Amino acid sequence: MRTQIATLSRGLQRCWMLLGLLLLVACGTSVHMTGTWKDPSAQSGGYHNILVAGLSSNLTARGIVENKLATQLQAHGVAAGKSTDLFPPNFDPKKEESIKAASGKIEAAGFHAVLTVSLVNKESETRYVPGTVMYAPYPAYGWYGNFWGYYGYMYNSVYSPGYYTTDKIYFMESNLYDLGQNGKLVWSGQSETYNPNSLESFAAAYAKKVADALQNGGLLKR
Repeated sequence: MRTQIATLSRGLQRCWMLLGLLLLVACGTSVHMTGTWKDPSAQSGGYHNILVAGLSSNLTARGIVENKLATQLQAHGVAAGKSTDLFPPNFDPKKEESIKAASGKIEAAGFHAVLTVSLVNKESETRYVPGTVMYAPYPAYGWYGNFWGYYGYMYNSVYSPGYYTTDKIYFMESNLYDLGQNGKLVWSGQSETYNPNSLESFAAAYAKKVADALQNGGLLKR
């Protein structure tokens, strides 16, 4: 009996270790590109000097997203910069003097294109997650055959009641503008993200998706 209990205990520990590993994997943020568009007149060979500009008044969020995108572009061999390094905290894109000053800084820094990032929509969906019963593995045969065998098996069953949960869905858009063509839009990509567990993880996943999409579209020049 002691041997059976010890074996059952070890099996249960392994089960929980596996569950913990699965939860860690599940916690990663997943970004799905829903569509991309490219202007046929986009510069042949792609762009090498790109400024990343997050369109948000939240300076903390903007800085994190811009930093992750710039890092990903640099990994692709692109000279990438961030608007947070060029524009002052009180920058107002609705004022002519702010635009003029920013344009001068962009030109002086040698950027040929600007990659913008913006949140275009946010939705919430409520769904019901049904209850489940998780059984601990029992290595011996015939666990139904006697009282203590059945007792030990069912004792380690874990029931999780059903519950309602709300999913958060974020729809993002990135646009690439060619400064050599008077700021003409040459590429656009849209994506959706479900339940990002943190801004950092979202920014990292989103940056990789966008950088890869730009590379695959022939818009990045090494």
